[in-house]
Parts: sequence; structure tokens; C-alpha cells
Amino acid sequence: MHEPKSVIDLLTYRVLRLSNTFGLYAGRRYRDEFGVTMPEWRVMSIIAMCETTSAREISRILATDKAWVGLTVEALRKRGLVSTTADAQDRRRTLVTLSKQGAEIHQAILAIARRRQQRLLATLPPGAADTLVACLDRLQVEADRMIEELDAADAAAPR
Repeated sequence: MHEPKSVIDLLTYRVLRLSNTFGLYAGRRYRDEFGVTMPEWRVMSIIAMCETTSAREISRILATDKAWVGLTVEALRKRGLVSTTADAQDRRRTLVTLSKQGAEIHQAILAIARRRQQRLLATLPPGAADTLVACLDRLQVEADRMIEELDAADAAAPR
């Protein structure tokens, strides 16, 4: 890989642009077909994966703001796509699950997402998909380390 000459040559820019392009496609499609926004879909997908979870856990998994997740969960609850209950172990914590309608929409969107993934991976040479996934995993580990370094530096800084 050559030395970046501008921001558009940076790996982070290219990954972000690709992610944004995928997000635009998915966001428009899911909104038009199911009335679900990308943020709502992301939250629904984590709830489906966990079956029952909390906004804090969704926030941790998505590496995003807990308040944003809470607002998204509330919007989904008002539309009947999720249900919330107080945690019997900790009454301060609210647990979230997909409703029957939410689970049906999740499955329909997941089928579209799987077909999109097959289409995208089919454009790669043989074996490249496995290499790409392995490389993305390694990049995520290093990115997580970078965040941990910032967190450690912030914790060590005088207040």
C-alpha cells in the first residue's frame, strides 16, 4: 500500500466511506420496506442476538452512547416492536426483548442483509472473503487497544 497523499487515501477514511455507503443502502431499504431506521435496526439486531438485554449492554456491544440507545429503544417500544420490563434482580435496570412483530421484522431484514452479504462477498476472489474477515477482526482488536490507551491516559491525567 502506498503512503497516503490525502485523507481519502487513509484506511480509516476508506472503511468509513464503505460503511456509510452500505448504511445508506440499508437505511433506505429498511425504512422503505419496513419503516425501520438504521439505528433502530442496529438496536433490534442486538436485542435479537441477546434475546433479552439492557440498553447498557446494547450500548456496549454497539460501542455507542447509552442515551441514544435508550431513545431508540423507547421509539421501538412505542411502535410495539420491543417490550420492556424491570429486571427482577435490579429494579433500576430495564430489560428489552423483541415483540412478536419486532421479531418478524428482524427476521425479514436479516434475510435481506444475508443476501446483500452474499452479493458483496461474491465480488471477491476465492479465499479473499475469509482473509477480509480475519483482517477486519485484527483491525478491530487494534482499534480497541487504541481506545484502551486513550482511556488509560485519561484516567492517569491529573484532574
